[in-house]
Order: sequence, then C-alpha cells, then structure tokens
Amino acid sequence: TPLSTIMSSVDLIGRYTDDARNEKVGKHVDRIRGKVRELTGILNDFLSLDKLEQGLVACHPAPFDVLDLCIGLIEEMRTLAKPGQAVHFDHSGEVREACTDRQMLSNVVSNLLSNAIKYSPEDRPIHLRTAITNGMLSIQVEDQGIGIPEKDQVHLFERFFRAGNTVSIQGTGLGLNIVRKYLDMMGGSIRFDSREGAGTTFFVEIPMTSESPH
Repeated sequence: TPLSTIMSSVDLIGRYTDDARNEKVGKHVDRIRGKVRELTGILNDFLSLDKLEQGLVACHPAPFDVLDLCIGLIEEMRTLAKPGQAVHFDHSGEVREACTDRQMLSNVVSNLLSNAIKYSPEDRPIHLRTAITNGMLSIQVEDQGIGIPEKDQVHLFERFFRAGNTVSIQGTGLGLNIVRKYLDMMGGSIRFDSREGAGTTFFVEIPMTSESPH
C-alpha cells in the first residue's frame, strides 16, 4: 500500500541517518513514522469495521504468551508517544499463557494504548496491567489524560461517537466500537472509570477458552 511504501522509505532514511550529527532529521523521521501509524490506524479502523459487519471475522482461540504480546505492542506504540510519555507494563502472577484470539486481543490492547497516548498530554505516564487468574485474563489501561465528560460516557462505544472535549484531536470515533465488537466475539467485557481532566482507566476481562464463543 502507499502507506507501507512511505513507512519503508522513512525507515531507510532513519537507518542511514547519523542521529549524532543530524538530530533534527532524526526527530522529523520519528514524527513521520508516528503520523503514518496514525493514518494506518484510521484506515485499519474502517477496514476492520467493514469486515466485522460483513461477518468476515472469526474468533480463533490459541495459546500464546501474553507478556510477549504486550511488550511487542508497547514497542510499536513508541513512535506514537508524545515527548515524555512512556507505557509502564506490569503483569501480576506467574501464569503468562493466555488462550484466546491473539490478533483480536492485539487489536483491543493496541487501540486502548493508542487512545491513552492520543488523549494524554506530554510527560504523563500510561499504565498497562495484565493478570491471568481463575481462567480469566484481566487487562487495565490507565492514563492521566483529558478524561471523558460525564454526559458523554453513555455514548462512548457507539459508532462514530467522539466526546465533546476531543474535537481538536484527530480520530474516527470507531476504535472503541470495534474494541467492543471484538470482545463480544471473544466472550469478554469492557468497562471504564473516567473523570474529565483526571484521566481514564479501561478494564477488560476475557475468559480463557479453547473454543470460540461465537
């Protein structure tokens, strides 16, 4: 695709740039990478929604290491992060193996992390926490961002809905709607706690199963 071609070219520029002498070039390369990832995310939202609504997506549970998944996603998010932002990851307990649809879970977590980055100011931490207990995978994504106005919270998972305090921030209003659809297919659930100006925490729970619930 054109976006993947742009990203490949940017990666080549970054590879052959000596950041010690061309610090400004390196910063611009990182900025371009971030914007390409944003555009790719927007395109993927529309493609994912179309496939979901046509019934072209199926849940395929399989075992995988949830730590490896999350660490990889955090690395991917690095180019989207604002100056001073960092994602802090903590996994509780010794059980690391999850059994659900890996790609769907990846889409869910990456969407929540990208939202946390997008709606948080510079120099604010973002926390990703996971645990697997009693056959249930629990995920928390916490930010210290702009929060969600109380009057908008009931509409948050509606297609194309965007909270009133996000008008100046790029987005489609599709991400959380897609997240909920994926979680429905995995038999999972999502809720959140938010206060305007004080940040948001999303709580996801997914049962570990060897069979698709849908």
